[in-house]
Amino acid sequence: MIPVIYGIGKRFDKTSFYKILAPVYEGRRMDSMFTERDPLVHRALKGSVAQLFSMTNMRNFEVYADECTKIFIAAMENLEGQSVDFAAWLQWYAFDVIGSITFQRRFDFMEKRKDVDSMIQKINEGLEYVKVIGQSEWLIALFDVLSRSDWITHSNLWPDTMERFFQITEAELARYDGDRKDNTRTDFLSQLRANQEKSGKISHRDMINHLSNNLLAGSDTTAISLRALFYFLTKCPLAMKKVVSEIDEADQLGNLSEFITYKECLQLPYFQAAMKEAMRMHPAVGFPLERYVPPEGAEICGYLLPAGTNVSISAPVIHMNQDIFGNDAAEYRPERWLEASPERLREMDRCFLAVSADEDLLKTDC
Repeated sequence: MIPVIYGIGKRFDKTSFYKILAPVYEGRRMDSMFTERDPLVHRALKGSVAQLFSMTNMRNFEVYADECTKIFIAAMENLEGQSVDFAAWLQWYAFDVIGSITFQRRFDFMEKRKDVDSMIQKINEGLEYVKVIGQSEWLIALFDVLSRSDWITHSNLWPDTMERFFQITEAELARYDGDRKDNTRTDFLSQLRANQEKSGKISHRDMINHLSNNLLAGSDTTAISLRALFYFLTKCPLAMKKVVSEIDEADQLGNLSEFITYKECLQLPYFQAAMKEAMRMHPAVGFPLERYVPPEGAEICGYLLPAGTNVSISAPVIHMNQDIFGNDAAEYRPERWLEASPERLREMDRCFLAVSADEDLLKTDC
């Protein structure tokens, strides 16, 4: 079912739901890679940043995450013995990490110990709006018409979620261009600016698009995944003990840096399973990723669906499928990823929607 709807080369176009997710920049709707519905435009947007998101390049960003991790650990040591809102701290940490990776600048959520400029609140308000209005085709159409009317402004309809992120992005671009003598930067902005100057194909609008979305989407989804991991490990002391023991053993063998790198992390199989299991239990994106059935219609799960039918798959639902993940699918059990046969593991992987499925998996059935 997954490759039928989301597979490479399939013509299941994104629904009007994605309209409501696209903000307005300088008077025009600005679609990101997530919201863009035209496959050709989407391909062009993706092509300009694909290399920046490769795992090889992502390792260049580890130094920025390490800086934030050091601040986080110091704060936790300072707060030892006190009650804290750990969920809030994880979101502050995630926001500072993504800010540092994107702009080589922390927003000091952790130092100030608060929601700076109410940015997190703005994201939450925007998502509350989207999840309600976005589920109704006629409301989407109505609000789309109203947003283009002279007598009502877009801000009256859409929570002012993105304006602050646009302002930050514009300011960071100006800061970078005003300090070009520093050619040692390896953050996302510096690499994207280099691509822009080399190719001549990335507009200023595209720069604002990619950078602001990196900050917005990256911080929120990272925070959700971190909170899920710590929540389930706290609820399952045995799993927590195994994760800690694995890390301690690797550290005693001299296999870990002061701040564990991505490469080193891959050598911690139980931790990898614990993280994956947490994302299965609580994926960062909970709403369905809707698509329209193409003009020729489609057969899905034995049902013939006419053109234009709105179809989707919900990650939280498929992640609880006992035929795929076992009779104990509702339980947090990292061992399922380590004990599974190669065939079962492949089936679980291709039905794991917490992250984008890769091209090979989308060619198979689920």
